[in-house]
Amino acid sequence: MAGRVEGKVALVTGGASGIGEGCAERLAEEGAKVVIGDLQDDLGKAVAERIVRNGGQAEYINLDVASEEAWIAAIGHIRERYARLDILVNNAGIGAGGTAVSTPLEVWRRVMAVNLDGVFLGVKYSLELMREAGNGGSIVNMSSIAGI
Repeated sequence: MAGRVEGKVALVTGGASGIGEGCAERLAEEGAKVVIGDLQDDLGKAVAERIVRNGGQAEYINLDVASEEAWIAAIGHIRERYARLDILVNNAGIGAGGTAVSTPLEVWRRVMAVNLDGVFLGVKYSLELMREAGNGGSIVNMSSIAGI
């Protein structure tokens, strides 16, 4: 079924490893131009390079999903390079490990910033570019059993 997203532009956060890496690879296999956003520069670049070697289209950008400025820059880059965004996979997420008693407040705040604010900011800043493409677009917000 190759080609289901042919010509579409996809942004996958947390795409340097794990489920995000798998999403990026599959979207590229299906014909999307994939932008991998992550903080793991070496891994993200390696994933993008592997996708390109395998015949897909991909690039890596450094993206801290908890940063509003980083989202503005990332969407600006996608607008300038591709003039559209069709798919957002909000996959980036982290865990704190430990108990409520042992977890420092700054760690808790970082987890909330990445896992909640990051999703909000992704939707907020992606929607305009998706609307401009005129085909509706798709947003996939990942979750974890750790949220329960």
